[in-house]
Amino acid sequence: MSSLVTLSLAPDAFDRWGWRFPFLFGLVIGPVGLYIRRRLGETEAFLEARAAAKEKDGLGRPVEIHLKEIVVGIGLFSGQAISLYVILLYMPTFATTQLHLPLSEAFTAQSIGLVCFTLLIPLFGALSDRIGRKPIFIGSLVLYLSVAYPLFFWVHASPSFGNLLIMQIVLGCLLGAFSGPFATALAQQFPTCMRASGLGIVANVTTMVFAGFAPFYVTWLIEATGSPIAPVFYVMFGAAISLVATFFLVDHAHEARQTILEAIAGQVKTARNQ
Repeated sequence: MSSLVTLSLAPDAFDRWGWRFPFLFGLVIGPVGLYIRRRLGETEAFLEARAAAKEKDGLGRPVEIHLKEIVVGIGLFSGQAISLYVILLYMPTFATTQLHLPLSEAFTAQSIGLVCFTLLIPLFGALSDRIGRKPIFIGSLVLYLSVAYPLFFWVHASPSFGNLLIMQIVLGCLLGAFSGPFATALAQQFPTCMRASGLGIVANVTTMVFAGFAPFYVTWLIEATGSPIAPVFYVMFGAAISLVATFFLVDHAHEARQTILEAIAGQVKTARNQ
């Protein structure tokens, strides 16, 4: 949407009122999300856990019991939160202020990178069901750490739309690969009775600490180091934390696959008996 508005309007019109259009379009997300949620049924595991719950112990006791999972979840989430901000949101600012490229080109490269990111999420999510979550995380994060600095250095040394586009595609694809199994792996760290609370704590703490202050961190890094590509250090910091957290992650992919296969087998058997 930002790319479309930038290409359709003159720079002065975009600065005066055109920038509001993407925000207006974003208002649609709320009703759509509410519509989907109201029509989604709960899983059998959640219904069983809710039926079995007798007393509410409050939040303190579950957090104490699952403190390790929360810490691992925050570590895993930090890399994605930082990368989502820097690679998918901050890049147009970086392209215009540090690379001195037109805003329209920056948004176009960003949009293509987002498409690559989005397309790879379900593919790597499905792949992780077969080979596990950890191999996907480790492979994507190692590659991410290996190419992030060279790509930032290269695009700053030779700024052009083509180079920016290549960087956005490469980093967007690696981030999409990491994000494929991310949500499922994170949810599987917590038992059903603690899943909503655990994910809520992880998401809110990580977003507040790492993503909420990301503009401050990025600006401070540029000023402190004097390097225009300093944001890459923050990206690499987040990826390194996620990589360390991955080694403490409990991979439930094979258990989940077995449960799905058993459920399918049961449905097939029931259908045959009928």
